Amino acid sequence: MKRASSATVVYLLNFFAPDVIAIAQAWNQRVGKLIVLLSVAMEGNRSWKAEDGGLDVRQQRTWTRTRTDHHPSGYTDVNYVHFPIDTLKQLRRARADVVVSAELGARSMLAALHCARSGWFGLRQRRCQLIIAVSTSPWIEASRSGWLRRKQRSLLLARADRVTYHGPECKQWLLELGVPKKRLAPFHYSADPTKIYTGELKTQSADRVRVLTVGQLIDRKGVREGLANMIDVAHQFPEMIIDWTLIGGGPLLAELEAVPTPENLKIDWRGNCDAEQIRDAYHEHEIMFFPTRGDEWGLVVDEALHSGLVVIGNDRAQAVTTLIRDGYNGWIVEIDQPASLACAVNAYAKLDVQKRMEMRQQARQSVVDRTPDNSADQITTLIDEMLAERQSDDSSHH
Repeated sequence: MKRASSATVVYLLNFFAPDVIAIAQAWNQRVGKLIVLLSVAMEGNRSWKAEDGGLDVRQQRTWTRTRTDHHPSGYTDVNYVHFPIDTLKQLRRARADVVVSAELGARSMLAALHCARSGWFGLRQRRCQLIIAVSTSPWIEASRSGWLRRKQRSLLLARADRVTYHGPECKQWLLELGVPKKRLAPFHYSADPTKIYTGELKTQSADRVRVLTVGQLIDRKGVREGLANMIDVAHQFPEMIIDWTLIGGGPLLAELEAVPTPENLKIDWRGNCDAEQIRDAYHEHEIMFFPTRGDEWGLVVDEALHSGLVVIGNDRAQAVTTLIRDGYNGWIVEIDQPASLACAVNAYAKLDVQKRMEMRQQARQSVVDRTPDNSADQITTLIDEMLAERQSDDSSHH
């Protein structure tokens, strides 16, 4: 019987982010052959350097346009929409046993067409099976509504042998779109191991709180609102010294730097940093503040927890609602309720050094199983199950 360890797998996605590279490297060790097809080498709004991780990575011929999503809550977000025009040709050449296609756009529709053709559109058992890997949340999807889009997605998902989700909110959204529970399986995000700090935690003095925020300075990331809320915290607790470091660049940098702040709120705008600088920043700080207005997940939450930081995050990121437990490894706050940030920061500031360290150790423990190896195991196990089912169906047919 064919297993994942001897199968050819093709993974289609927009671009190769550092965290995805780490999962793919672990995945590559578990399958016969892994081919990665990218729509683009790197999207224009990312500061990451394009890398292949030593894997078989091929870039497709792609037409790209930009789209601005207007969320009902008031923020806008610029996204890239890719149309890889040589998908069918690339998949024919690869002769894959399994195709794993990210998201629900043109790339996945072409992958579904390729897999259907491998079974003569239902006249025989398909030689190539399809997994669609979905990463979204109901909150994010509120800016992508419409009957036609929903219908297209439902039809596409119905043609997948399996559909993966990266979090419980995503799973619920897929169930509501009509995907049977038996065809759903988890495929978790995992932090980029080159960014997280894994050494001994640095003891911080109790006379101040050291806060870190990592992310693009764009409307969706909520740093404008986060800054206003943090200023309120500083005014409310004038005896508290807050050292706040922000890593990341973007169009809002000049605007945010010009905002006057109280004397007890000391802000360090560091701009874009490489992996080593981000890892050092995790070592230097004790709180991750994640003020996003909308994230399908929020991988910096994983990075921070792995690095031993307590996370204070907005409830509009699935990583926050999934991983954070109030008072255990962080606090969930509401960006439209400034008092909730004040309560969380003050609750941490009142802890003595020992209690702070205990909470940071609990932060690390809460994500001990969220690794590239475990994510690769999830998708490999799923492929094994699919191949076993196909073998069983072939035997029944004969």
